[in-house]
Amino acid sequence: MLSESIEKAIREMGFSGLTEVQQKVIPLLLSKKSVIVQSRTGSGKTAAYGIPIAQLKLNSLVLTPTRELARQVTWELSKISKYEGLRFATVYGGVGYAEQERKVKDADVIVGTPGRLLDLWGKGSLDLSVFRFVVVDEADVMLEMGFIDDVKEILHQTSMEIGGYFSATIPNQIFSLAKTFSKDAELVKIGDGEFDIANVEHRYYVTRGWTDKVKLLKSHIEDGTLVFTKTRDRAERLAGFMSNWYDVGELRGNMPQRVRERNIDGFRTGKYQVLIATDVASRGIDILSIKKVINFDMPDNKITYIHRIGRTGRLDRGGIAITYVEPSQLADYRNMMNSLYLRTIRAN
Repeated sequence: MLSESIEKAIREMGFSGLTEVQQKVIPLLLSKKSVIVQSRTGSGKTAAYGIPIAQLKLNSLVLTPTRELARQVTWELSKISKYEGLRFATVYGGVGYAEQERKVKDADVIVGTPGRLLDLWGKGSLDLSVFRFVVVDEADVMLEMGFIDDVKEILHQTSMEIGGYFSATIPNQIFSLAKTFSKDAELVKIGDGEFDIANVEHRYYVTRGWTDKVKLLKSHIEDGTLVFTKTRDRAERLAGFMSNWYDVGELRGNMPQRVRERNIDGFRTGKYQVLIATDVASRGIDILSIKKVINFDMPDNKITYIHRIGRTGRLDRGGIAITYVEPSQLADYRNMMNSLYLRTIRAN
């Protein structure tokens, strides 16, 4: 099924076999069948479409909701395509246009965020009509972040023959989008439940205010811990405080792109024991060494919880999810976990 060069590349990446989503999706895409894929975060969805992109060698476009995910996807696709001679470009906002405009001219595969892709198309720097294989990654996040109209405009401009719509959840609007642009798309659902987060233990602690949370956090941090706060200011304040005891990286939306990239890379390589972030980090950080995710502030909804917790337990590795819950939030937390069919343990 796969070329020898691709098999060699994925062996070098450490693949010992294909995950369930890869086993089901790769043959469909290689037969040029469009797919709508619901599979939990960390199940191997990127390779499920990346391997067909590498083997089919069609002009391909991958839409991602965030800059961090665009970089991660490009990195993984370039590894899969190591021996295929494909040229890649990654485009996203927050940086200048010149280098991106130069790279998209010769790229076989472009990975980018909707806003910057439309900017380049509007300037005449990017011809969207050349793309025949189009992937919408983290489709539910696109919807949640308000990018769905931009995604529709981009899809209208392509010459899509093969469509891939990948997501941890498939809301009705995403299913409708997929069927509008890929009428014969086949639905592939992986896992027993809609919100399957395998091999992750879910715990919660009842806390009372900032001081109580900080005290707990100091006892919970180990190497490879990702901590989520609800605002940029709280992330900055917490990172500053915890840096008295730990090597801490930050990730928040108002940081320069180069600093965000440096901090992610520092966390990935172990320079930072802990990364303190806003929800920008729940959208595409793919670091297998993340052992623990701590919700310093409880997420606003179940979709955010799924994407935060999906940063650990990736590719069936074990993980721990901890949420600090104020007494007034207990009912909301329990309702959220019940709606996700997830068992949770009170740890204090």
